[in-house]
Amino acid sequence: MINKKPYIEIPGSDKACWEGWSHIGDELKRHIQSISKKKVVIAIESNLGTYLDSNLQALKDCIVPNVTCRAKDIYKDPNMIMQLANNNAGNDHYASTSTHNIEDYFDKQKLDGLRNNIDFIDEGVVLIHGVGSSKIWDPDILIYSDISRWEQVQRFRRGEVSNIGINNAGVSYQDQQLWSYFIDWRICDKIKRKAIIHCDYFLETNNWKKPKLATGEIIRKGYEMTYAQPFFNAPFFDPELWEDIVHYEGENNDFNWVFNCSMDENNILLKLGDHLFESPAINLIYFNPTQLMGDAVYKKYGHELPIRYNFIDTLDEKDINVYLQPSEQFFKENYGIFHKQHEIYYIMNAEKNASIGIGLQEGVSKEYFEETALAARTKTAKNKLQSLLNTLKLREHDHLMIPNGIVHTKGNKLMILGITKSSSLFELSVFNENEKAASADHLDQLLELTSNFKEDHQQYLNNSEKVKSDGIEYQVLGRAQDSELISKRLWISKPLKLKTHSTIHVLNLVEGTEVTITGSFSPLVVHYAETFVVPAAVKAFTINPPAGEKVCLLLTSIDQES
Repeated sequence: MINKKPYIEIPGSDKACWEGWSHIGDELKRHIQSISKKKVVIAIESNLGTYLDSNLQALKDCIVPNVTCRAKDIYKDPNMIMQLANNNAGNDHYASTSTHNIEDYFDKQKLDGLRNNIDFIDEGVVLIHGVGSSKIWDPDILIYSDISRWEQVQRFRRGEVSNIGINNAGVSYQDQQLWSYFIDWRICDKIKRKAIIHCDYFLETNNWKKPKLATGEIIRKGYEMTYAQPFFNAPFFDPELWEDIVHYEGENNDFNWVFNCSMDENNILLKLGDHLFESPAINLIYFNPTQLMGDAVYKKYGHELPIRYNFIDTLDEKDINVYLQPSEQFFKENYGIFHKQHEIYYIMNAEKNASIGIGLQEGVSKEYFEETALAARTKTAKNKLQSLLNTLKLREHDHLMIPNGIVHTKGNKLMILGITKSSSLFELSVFNENEKAASADHLDQLLELTSNFKEDHQQYLNNSEKVKSDGIEYQVLGRAQDSELISKRLWISKPLKLKTHSTIHVLNLVEGTEVTITGSFSPLVVHYAETFVVPAAVKAFTINPPAGEKVCLLLTSIDQES
């Protein structure tokens, strides 16, 4: 049983959240009237992917400002912005991290003109809306309009929104997402890190039909409460990664790909009175990173949490693509970033004859693999491509390390818990969008990155080491020598107290019906297959299995000595 609404209840929040544009308008008008100034300036600082035009119109209808200004009206010409960002956007889907600020997108002449116009206004309500609004004028009321990155990507997929300052809603969502990762998210996150600390309100429009406004004070109180206890991310489900998947609409549907610890994409749910308020989980990193990750982890990784858990379900639907994790050198040369990407597959469930493909079989050349891939335009042909890989039979509780540079599949007849460091955005695959066809140039590069075809891939299966620390015995699952992630398997039949040593821990119950997590916080009940996060600020916690039941948990943390 998965808790699909794992919220954190915030006391004293009954009168701190408003749902629906009319109620939001009533609260904002009350606030405006409480300010003893003739001219009141409201800035709706907006995150990438929010519905700028729709949100602005709704706000205009409910508070009826005297003057409305759109941040995008003072941006430079889209061609100039494209040129400005060209060094970061890169070629052939490669890029490097932007160092620009939103002010770099402003046309100075337009900005000066707008500021002069606002300064000229003596009285009334001035509403400034869009990405960069808070940089145009120091507002009397600052509202941060937020959205999760997961919802941003869904809106890219539906062709509903563009990247900042350019009109590209019609391009592939992968291109928009890559642009966002290296450029827009960097710009927006610089704004966000400051805005969430002192904004008067948060505006949440992940579900545009049910917008919610909450006071900045109550949301920040929610963040502080979250640091003090183990918590769930709100899970989300990707209905578009594979064909013919049943969409999430009720209790009985299948979830083929569930991400339940991806701090840069997940939300947390805060229960404010009768309302559930979605807040991007990454805000916990931006608001007070050391409380969540710990001082040592933050100093090393900054605002990027290098632990990701996600489920890969091929029990009913076989994924017919072939993948490869690029090397550290590839990241440096093509993205200008430092990454050590390693992945562990932990088998949660395996049907009869469950298996995974990894590495090319002996005698299969790169040239033959490429030829087969280019000809693979049907499901049957793509299955033939997978048949060129070595087959590893897998059972429940097996674990497999996926090294860099090894072509592999997501398996068949399996439920896998994937533990990795970097976003799947960087994972290379044989087939392009919607698995239509393979590109010769892309394949050449993928095969160029592919390492040792001849090695024994059995060595990566169930490779573990028994360790005893703090009087606790556990298994460290096999990992690359330079991997910073440590994943431990704990089998317990009685209460077990663990110390966090002031670093973040991510856990999943991989065997057993449920456990109860206790400590200096309200008990948290964790069911089978649920992932939960223990912040660094939680000094210790106890895992309590049901009486007479033996359970198993996976625990991943950061090796602070690596």
